[in-house]
Amino acid sequence: MIKDYYRVLGLANNAEDVVIHAAFKLLAQKYHPDKWLEEKEAANRMMKEINEAHNNLSDPLRKAKYDRRHGFNDPASDLYRILGVLDKADDYLIQAAHKALLKKYRNLPRHDLHDSRLQQINAAYQVLADSSKRRIYDIKRKNESFLFQANSTSGFSLRRIYLGYFVGFYIVLGLIAAIALLIHYHAN
Repeated sequence: MIKDYYRVLGLANNAEDVVIHAAFKLLAQKYHPDKWLEEKEAANRMMKEINEAHNNLSDPLRKAKYDRRHGFNDPASDLYRILGVLDKADDYLIQAAHKALLKKYRNLPRHDLHDSRLQQINAAYQVLADSSKRRIYDIKRKNESFLFQANSTSGFSLRRIYLGYFVGFYIVLGLIAAIALLIHYHAN
């Protein structure tokens, strides 16, 4: 089984290089063996995984090869993916990702594309950094994904149940109307 290096760092599979580095620094500080004296062996294991993930994702050639092999090239589609983090990300990782992305895009020459990216990053951060806004966003996101399973070809969804009911209702209504018309014409 191949390791998911993005998950090891707590990131979405579209995380940019600066977010990868920020997540690595955050986790390296958190799991450094010197801070985990009682559980030094577990900390060493965790640091080994963190270092391996960072080494593979921080090198552009290795990252491109890894992403191609796993089909990771999804565009940012929601607020978490805009920042390049998973929906389980804690506040520190969200803040680190935001700072790293701001630093990257503010240092680039002025360009409309970069300005719109900065606006996306700031809008995502405003929601995800505020716990109440984030909770509301998570509920809304969960409900939308439940209602509209766009690429799903099997399984149940509320949308499919509703469509089935809707179609069935109008078929039955049409049959009742046809029967009523037949009765009416035979009565005359």
